[in-house]
Amino acid sequence: MKKYRLLINGRNFLIDTDGKPKKYGFYQNIFLEADSPLQAEKLALSKIWHDKELKEVSLNSKKDPPKITLDTFWELDVLEYLGHNIETGRTFYPEKKWWQFWK
Repeated sequence: MKKYRLLINGRNFLIDTDGKPKKYGFYQNIFLEADSPLQAEKLALSKIWHDKELKEVSLNSKKDPPKITLDTFWELDVLEYLGHNIETGRTFYPEKKWWQFWK
């Protein structure tokens, strides 16, 4: 099996951080082993979709679901994989409205 690092991008997550739900996106690194890049992508996306913590904070309705996609992936050699010290936690960012593209 090959080793992969995948950068996942979540968007359109409605989250209440201060009493006012707002839309957020996030990036998250995932390290895993898989037989192919396609299998690695499926495993990583499944891991995010089934994440209990993320499900609990998301307030999205079925009419406005969040979106999770693969942003980038890297195939790692054994030495890179064993020596990585990159955090795998999520980094959230506030999403802008479509008309705020200049900000």
